[in-house]
Amino acid sequence: MPYKPPSIKALARRFGEYLSNVWSHLQYYRYEASKLSKAAFLKLTHDEQEAWIKANIPDDEINLYGDNYLGCSYELDEDTLEDYIEYRDDYGLSGIVSSQLPNMTTERLEKIDDGADLTLEEVEALKVGIAEDDYHGWQIHSGQYIKVRFGAVYALYVGEDIGQGGVSIAEQ
Repeated sequence: MPYKPPSIKALARRFGEYLSNVWSHLQYYRYEASKLSKAAFLKLTHDEQEAWIKANIPDDEINLYGDNYLGCSYELDEDTLEDYIEYRDDYGLSGIVSSQLPNMTTERLEKIDDGADLTLEEVEALKVGIAEDDYHGWQIHSGQYIKVRFGAVYALYVGEDIGQGGVSIAEQ
């Protein structure tokens, strides 16, 4: 198949996108006397940084969604896992495990209900089941560049996702 070079229109579009990206990055290095310096911003305490961001960055919490959303994570507390295993009847442990491992036999589920030790695969299935049912334990991760006097700092936000209302920021 012969090589077909890109059209001038396509090259112009790519070059325009490139220049737009360069221009956007250069804006962070524009001197702005009203902003704190990077060093001064980093010397602030966590609460002072949060207050400065709220006062100087319009729509800072809205910016945490869309392109600034990085993902979410779930950390299962070992005590919670032990509670599920110890009080298996109260939590419906065999039902949680079987929802993650649908090919389990009825005989195995009955053994689990009777107190049998869980295999590694069953423990992992239990962890996934606990995480899926826990709507409040998930942590959202977002980040954004914060313009300072001559440059930018990247702020990482970790907090509980509270749905359409936004995010409850726990750490920065």
